[in-house]
Amino acid sequence: MRSIKQTTSYVKFPKKEKAYALVPSAKVPFLSAVAGMTYPDADYHIERNASHKITVFEYVLEGEGEILLNGVWKKVKSGEVYILRAGEEHSYRSNRETPYKKLWINYTADYLAAMMDAYGVSSGIYCIPDAKKYFEMALDAARLSGTYADSCQTLVECVHKIVYLASLGESELERSDSYNIREELNAALYQKLDLNVLSEKLHISKSNVIRVFKKRYGVTPYEYLLTSKIEAAKALLLNTQLTIKEIADRLCILDEHYFSTLFQSRVGIRPTEFRKRGRGE
Repeated sequence: MRSIKQTTSYVKFPKKEKAYALVPSAKVPFLSAVAGMTYPDADYHIERNASHKITVFEYVLEGEGEILLNGVWKKVKSGEVYILRAGEEHSYRSNRETPYKKLWINYTADYLAAMMDAYGVSSGIYCIPDAKKYFEMALDAARLSGTYADSCQTLVECVHKIVYLASLGESELERSDSYNIREELNAALYQKLDLNVLSEKLHISKSNVIRVFKKRYGVTPYEYLLTSKIEAAKALLLNTQLTIKEIADRLCILDEHYFSTLFQSRVGIRPTEFRKRGRGE
């Protein structure tokens, strides 16, 4: 056992592992990153208190491990990823009977918490498609298989991809109805929405489309798409010279006056006024 002050309360390092550290000098968004592979060791056990700044990403290659979540030890097995966020207590260990082999990334970056909040990714266990590939790429980058700058950038991209895929959660992995509905709605930003057509395409009844989507996202599909269209309209007003009619047409809101009224009811001011204020005119 080795005790490390401030950030670690207990560490039982494995007998065999390989690890590579990247400590950037400039022009990369992280403060430090370490990637490695840990080989099976029944006594492996790490605890960190909440004062640390490390976010842990680990992919189990074989065997089993355990992580402490909300006071309960949860088993993590081959093919699964667990993420433990910075600023939270970390406790994870090998299963003594079937100790795990794993790929891992310890990532320290000031921006990461906000990014994970935006994606809704909390500490937990995830099933992520192609996760092994991104962990292997990160380990390869940490070995400095390319230039130092390229290696840093590759590792950043791997971390971002893992967070993004974790954000999809079971919805993406199981191709759940709510995820598929959301994807169709996102694709319909510049189209008219016909729930009857959407329900036929997904082989879900119209009533179930509304019920399933609202249960998961808290709003109806129509409300979700309408909100998306208004946000797109704001961006177009501030970043293009398109007329109000052209923006309404692009969003498939074919009545310009209805679009203006709708925009005002949602934003509080008419589109023309929003554009003027946003541009400081």
